[in-house]
Amino acid sequence: MKLLVLISAALVCLALAFVWREPWLGGIGLLIAFVAMFTDRDDVRLDDEKGSYETTKSVRNMRGRNR
Repeated sequence: MKLLVLISAALVCLALAFVWREPWLGGIGLLIAFVAMFTDRDDVRLDDEKGSYETTKSVRNMRGRNR
């Protein structure tokens, strides 16, 4: 959600820079876009974080033995 808001704000600033012909607004829009890009997190949980007893390494070892 935060990424969508930041990218929207950056696009608005860039559009206003072209409409009002103020280059500093475009610079602010680009800065907001960089902040959005570098603060984006990957919220996908790993198997180790799900609270399971088996780690991903142990699962790979078990599957690798039977092949």
